[in-house]
Amino acid sequence: MFLRLSLLGERRGDRCSMQCAAPQEEDLNVRAIIVASGRPSGGEAWKSWVRTGDLIVGADGGAAQALAWGLVPHVVIGDMDSLPEQARAGLASGGCEFIVHPRAKDETDLELALSYVVERGFQEVIIFGALGGRLDHTLANLLLLALPRFATAQIRIVDLPEEALLVRDGRSVTIEGLPGDLVSLLPLGGDAGGVTTAGLAWALDGDTLRFGSSRGVSNELTISTARIAVEHGCLLVVHRVGGYHEENW
Repeated sequence: MFLRLSLLGERRGDRCSMQCAAPQEEDLNVRAIIVASGRPSGGEAWKSWVRTGDLIVGADGGAAQALAWGLVPHVVIGDMDSLPEQARAGLASGGCEFIVHPRAKDETDLELALSYVVERGFQEVIIFGALGGRLDHTLANLLLLALPRFATAQIRIVDLPEEALLVRDGRSVTIEGLPGDLVSLLPLGGDAGGVTTAGLAWALDGDTLRFGSSRGVSNELTISTARIAVEHGCLLVVHRVGGYHEENW
């Protein structure tokens, strides 16, 4: 798995004594963790992705999932139609910030949460709970990665044993894992050109992956580190961690 992170520290708090002090604004090198209200990710595997100092954002009902994990959101964003009143009251008493939008809106709660953190300068964002449940929400959440206004941030959707991120034109990404881990490369919004890989079983060298084609599905890591570069277009990279077993977390 790439970018494995340290366990959450004492800042987690609990549901009876919720303290929601956010990281200081001047420390914008911290990451943002967004918890959406889709399928929970891989047991307690989320602990390896969250570290002390991260900004925790609940996308509406995702705040309740965060609390179930022992994470206290600093901010909750959305129309509040799926956040239980008890959870909202507890968060409010601990000083959590609520940014309430009308139910009749043009964006999902997750898109609003992403806009919030990107506009505040966060350059690394990890999203839990973005997959599963409704198919339309799952697809919309994945497509959010391709929005041009989010190009300044590295956004990763985590739903172990899988994680997904976008490589934009002129950029590259390095992933780390185990030989045999599955890596799929899926063009978004059109063809992806000049795709070059290193460390994958079926290497690409300036190739074009056509939008809608399954050519890039189920490649494999041959070594512990692989590099994927794209010259033109957007490429969704999905890494399935072969060594992941939920009972071990």
